[in-house]
Amino acid sequence: MAVGRPGSTPLGNTLSSLKHRNFRLLFCGTSLSHIGDFVQAMAQSWLVWQMTKSPFLLGVVGFAQALPRLLLGAVGGAIVDRIERRPLLLCTQFFAMAQAFVFWAVVQFGVVEFWHVLGLVLFLGMVNSINQTARHSLINNIVPREDLMNAIALNSSLANLAKIIGPSLGGVLIGVIGIAGCLLVNAISFVAIIVTLVVMEIPAGKAKLDDDTPFWHEVAEGYRFLRGDRRLLSVIVVTYGIALVGTPYARFLPVFATDVLHAGPTTFGLLLAAPGVGAVLAGLGIASLGRLRRRMHFVACAVLAFSLSLIAFSFSRSIYLSMLFLLFVGASNIAFRAVANSIVQMETPPQYLGRMLSLFFMDKGLWSFGTLFIGSIAHLIGTPRAITISGAFCAIAAMALLYQQRQARGAEPSESLDQRVA
Repeated sequence: MAVGRPGSTPLGNTLSSLKHRNFRLLFCGTSLSHIGDFVQAMAQSWLVWQMTKSPFLLGVVGFAQALPRLLLGAVGGAIVDRIERRPLLLCTQFFAMAQAFVFWAVVQFGVVEFWHVLGLVLFLGMVNSINQTARHSLINNIVPREDLMNAIALNSSLANLAKIIGPSLGGVLIGVIGIAGCLLVNAISFVAIIVTLVVMEIPAGKAKLDDDTPFWHEVAEGYRFLRGDRRLLSVIVVTYGIALVGTPYARFLPVFATDVLHAGPTTFGLLLAAPGVGAVLAGLGIASLGRLRRRMHFVACAVLAFSLSLIAFSFSRSIYLSMLFLLFVGASNIAFRAVANSIVQMETPPQYLGRMLSLFFMDKGLWSFGTLFIGSIAHLIGTPRAITISGAFCAIAAMALLYQQRQARGAEPSESLDQRVA
C-alpha cells in the first residue's frame, strides 16, 4: 500500500521534509514551545483537580479552552487566507506567552481562583484558534507537495513527543518547583518559536483573494466549498464526531490516576505521556511511507482501532495495562488525524486552504461540548463507564465511514478512483 522513493533509505524517507531549511527551523523552534505547552496543560489540570475535586469542573475547563476554536474557527481561517503567515504567527505567539506569564503570576502570588483559570484558558483558546491554522498552512507553503504528508506526520510526531516529555517533566516539576514553576517554564519556552519565526526566510506575499470581497462573504465561501466536496466533508464530519465523544478522554486522566488507579501526579504524568509514545511511533511510521493509497479507508480503520483501545482502557485497573492501552489510543488517534490532515491539505485549492484547515481544526472546539457531555455522564455513572460509552460511539462512527466509502467506491468510475487514491 505504500511506495518509497527510488534509491532512498527508510530513514531518508522518514526525515525527508527536514531537508528544507524553513521547515527544519519551524520544526526545531516549535519543539521547546510544545513541551512547555504540555507542562502547562498538566499543571493546569492538576491545579483545577486539587482546587475542585470535580470531574465536571475539569470538563468545564476543557469547554472554556476549546470553545473559541468552535466559534472562531472559520473566522480564523479567513484571517489566515488574508494575512501573511509570519507576522500573524508572531502576534499569536506573543499573546500566548503573555497568557502564560499572567497565569504564572496569579498562581505564584496565591490569588488564583477558578474563574481566573476559566478566563485565561478562554483567552488562550482564542489565540490558538488562529495560531494552529496559520502554522499548518505555513507548512503547506514551505514544503513541496511530495514531502507534505511526511512533514505533517513529522510535525504530529513532534507534538506528541512533547506529550511524552512535557507531562513526564511536569510530573517531576510539580513536586520540585510547584504548579507556578511549571507555568513559568511554559512562558519562557515561547522564546524558541519566536526566534525561529524571525530568522526564517519566507517570501513576502498575501493569499490570492479579491481584496474587495467582504470578509464575511469569504467565511461563507469556505462553507460552500466544503459542502460541495463530498470527500473533504466526510473527513471533517468524522473528525468532528471523534472530537465530540472520543478525544475528551484526556481531560479525565486525573480521575483515573487518583480514583481508579489510586496514584499521584507522577502516574498522572505517565498516563498523559503514554498516548504520546504511541503517537510518535505511529507518526514516524506514516512519515516513512512514500505514498499511501486508499487514505479514506485508512482513516476509518484507524478510528476503529482508537475506539477499541479506548474501551479497553476504560476497563483497566492496572497502571501498566492502562499505559499500554493508552499507547494504542495515541497511535491510532495520530494515524487518523495525520492522514485526514494530509487529505485536507492535498485536495484543497490554495485559495481555500486556511479556511478548510480552520474547519478541520474546529474539531478541537467540539472538545468543549464533549468534555461537558462526558463529564456529566461521569458524574452520574462514573468516569470509567463514561469512557466506555465514548469508545462505543467512536466505533459506530468508524463503521459508518467504512460503509460510506464502500458505497462511494461502488458508485464511482474506476478512473476517478485511481485519481483519488494516488
